Amino acid sequence: MISNFMKRLQQAAFIGSAMLSSLAIASAQDKAKMEAGEMVYEQNCAECHGEKLRSSGAVPDLRKMPADARAIFDETVKNGRGQMPSWEGQLTDENFDQIWAYIRSRAQ
Repeated sequence: MISNFMKRLQQAAFIGSAMLSSLAIASAQDKAKMEAGEMVYEQNCAECHGEKLRSSGAVPDLRKMPADARAIFDETVKNGRGQMPSWEGQLTDENFDQIWAYIRSRAQ
């Protein structure tokens, strides 16, 4: 009985360790995506939306975009809206993911 318990305990420890390792990898990937998003944002978006997402008030404050607004973000960035030009063909889908990760990392 004790040896069965020890086997289960070892299995649980192994699974827990694997899960923590996966979380660390995902966290590192998320951080890399946010850092890349910051670079893409600063090169392409900051002129209008402000450095470090600090809007002057003339354009929407992207830090206040809700987490469920990804579809609106994608459509607006790809197709443009009002004075904002379309970025489709100039930025990749990966760039859009990176910028979104950066925006979400600084959400208020």
